[in-house]
Amino acid sequence: MFKSETDMIMPVTRWMESMDLTVKSEFITPWGICDLVGLTFKKTSVSDRRRLGQTQAVTSLTRAALLFRIPDDKAVTLRHLIRECAPMIPEEIVIEHTQRLINDGFVSRSSRDRLQRLNGWVPLHKQLIAVELKLTRVEEALSQARNNLIFADNSYVGLPKDLAVRVAAKRTRRSTFMDEGVGLVSVAPRECTILIPSRKKASTTDPIVQFYCVERFWRTSARDN
Repeated sequence: MFKSETDMIMPVTRWMESMDLTVKSEFITPWGICDLVGLTFKKTSVSDRRRLGQTQAVTSLTRAALLFRIPDDKAVTLRHLIRECAPMIPEEIVIEHTQRLINDGFVSRSSRDRLQRLNGWVPLHKQLIAVELKLTRVEEALSQARNNLIFADNSYVGLPKDLAVRVAAKRTRRSTFMDEGVGLVSVAPRECTILIPSRKKASTTDPIVQFYCVERFWRTSARDN
């Protein structure tokens, strides 16, 4: 049916786009590359963010982590932020990236050098879906898809139809997918079908990594608009 995993990209992309997702292939994550990631923005959140003038994307994982450490309900000093991030983030990096967040309108700084996040629109997305494609290596795909639950709302393994049906029919395999919260998609040249739904546990999400991944889509959206 398919000679390579690359041949599976087009039918899966069409399937994802049919769910009103904007799709990126070979999506870079902090731990590797995911074959396909799709996102739908939340329109009200997009409008709220644009109203604040926050058109730039937060394209650094370090900057995303700093932004989440600055509260939106009270102000903190830069010195407090530096202490909180030490020793993981060096002082000079905290200062540099915080200034960038101020310049881009994500953070306000008072005359007393107190910082506060300008928010009201997080989360920016309505749905974020990841798909790992494999011709045969089911366990490898499952492991990758499990990692993707750190940022994705739903994560799937996409397998050629015949193999996907066999995997879904085997009780132990099906249970493993369900226990992990990973879904299974049957891929054919003209259609894709969910055989096992993805049911994510909220506790697996890293909000900073998810925010960073969503910002990868915002960068394109801001440029196109």
